[in-house]
Amino acid sequence: MAKRQVTTPGKRKSVVADLVARKVIDSQEALVAALTDEGIVVTQATASRDLVELGAYRGKDKRGVVRYLLPAEQFSTRNPDLLLSAKASGNIAVLRTPPGGAQLLASALDHSELKSLLGTIAGDDTVLAISASAQGGARLIKEIEEYLSEARVKSSGSTQIKKR
Repeated sequence: MAKRQVTTPGKRKSVVADLVARKVIDSQEALVAALTDEGIVVTQATASRDLVELGAYRGKDKRGVVRYLLPAEQFSTRNPDLLLSAKASGNIAVLRTPPGGAQLLASALDHSELKSLLGTIAGDDTVLAISASAQGGARLIKEIEEYLSEARVKSSGSTQIKKR
């Protein structure tokens, strides 16, 4: 795997979020090892602090495997709470997320079937989404908002309260 250039704690947390989303990270030691594989050397205390700051928690994933999960994975990989704001310029949509959330949102969008989306580039708290149309940034934002809204409807629609 290619080594990543990490120069700030924010970028490191973005890598941590990406690793937790992509791999089964079941312990802080596993996270330290995965970061080392990425060329990022940290102590267990730093890994622990990063997990806390990202809001990561230990729980069962969809397959029942106990591992670290991120809040965005709790209900859906396309969590509508990840999008704080959006602005368009030409064929670009600039999407703002909470710190460390850009990789999660970009990954969800990249795996979506949005027809006008060419691709994304994610930083720590900002995603650039590129529209296939020269002036399609505003339309792309509407599509992304609809896509994320569908996740909110599905997650709230499946919630059932049991009466005792």
